[in-house]
Amino acid sequence: TRGEGTIEVKILNRAQCEKIGMGAYLGVAKGSDHEPYFIHLTYKPPHSAAGHPLPRGEGRVRVKRVAIVGKGITFDSGGMSLKPANAMETMKLDMAGCAAMLGVFSVISKLKPNVEVHGISAVCENMPSGRAMKPGDIVRTVSGKTIEVLNTDAEGRLTLADAFGYVNKFVKPDAMVDMATLTGACVVALGE
Repeated sequence: TRGEGTIEVKILNRAQCEKIGMGAYLGVAKGSDHEPYFIHLTYKPPHSAAGHPLPRGEGRVRVKRVAIVGKGITFDSGGMSLKPANAMETMKLDMAGCAAMLGVFSVISKLKPNVEVHGISAVCENMPSGRAMKPGDIVRTVSGKTIEVLNTDAEGRLTLADAFGYVNKFVKPDAMVDMATLTGACVVALGE
């Protein structure tokens, strides 16, 4: 439904994502037999958003629009840069950022924040197949920038590049929150 205090749902399919230029996201999704879906949820407060003050530099900025971007890889095989077998069993958890964003939206109407909140997730699988993206491929993001893919297991960075590009182009928030699972390299560097 639309209106103040409600949640509006917009889901973009592959063709719609192609039309606006989400080549990085769709590059990750190419190897899967399951269709990708880009989720955009919008909560508008029951009254005009007065905003919420956040510190910034010397003064304070009033935030009226926030975007929560959740990584939504429903299964991450690593694509053509296939993960080792013992790492596969937990790869269904690579959608935890999207799940957390959806969790926020499951209670947001009860919380009634005085800011407009957008929930964004580029949902897909990262799978190997004859159609899958290969190391060395070049993809173009919604922002127009190109990325040379050296490792197809960098799917989070690719999908989030288009998710953040979409947010910057169409939502134009005052603040963004990134909700994503940590990469294996981050766990090696920082620990569990």
